[in-house]
Amino acid sequence: MQKAQNKLKLSLNTVVGLCAIVTSICAIIITLYQTRLQKVQQYASVKPLLMSYSNSFSDLKKTGENNYHYEFLIVNQGLGPAIVSDYDFYYKSKRYKNIAEILKQIKKDHGLEATKSVVLANLWKNEILPVGEKLSLININDEHLGPLVEKANIKIMVQYKSLYGEEWRFISNDKAGPQEID
Repeated sequence: MQKAQNKLKLSLNTVVGLCAIVTSICAIIITLYQTRLQKVQQYASVKPLLMSYSNSFSDLKKTGENNYHYEFLIVNQGLGPAIVSDYDFYYKSKRYKNIAEILKQIKKDHGLEATKSVVLANLWKNEILPVGEKLSLININDEHLGPLVEKANIKIMVQYKSLYGEEWRFISNDKAGPQEID
């Protein structure tokens, strides 16, 4: 009878031990899952999102002259800063170094010599665009050049990173939005 009790005790100890091992394995799996969720949340909390907008309007000044305003903006609407890693400007499928060269080409294509008010900004590698930052790349107050630039289909490609090094590529006039780069 003592042999039966020893077997029963051994079996009970084995069951308790197996339960402890299963519980430990479940705790490790849950901890790893929670760590993964925290990492995803942490990355999402600093994700930048670049978008582009253009504004244009025409008005008649008190002096009787027509005024046309065109502005092209890039805005960071994400949750964290966007760090610019690369950029390109395109007009008629040709790559340009900056927007000023594109405007020179548009003026040349249409025989314009003088323009009124033109304010341009440029992007720089490693430039940081904070959350909510609006960067006005093109700001034109000219009734001749403004409409031409608006219709010119200028494409701007900006490749940018988050604080954690995740990268995206944004192309203006692309309905798909920024694409993540692996």
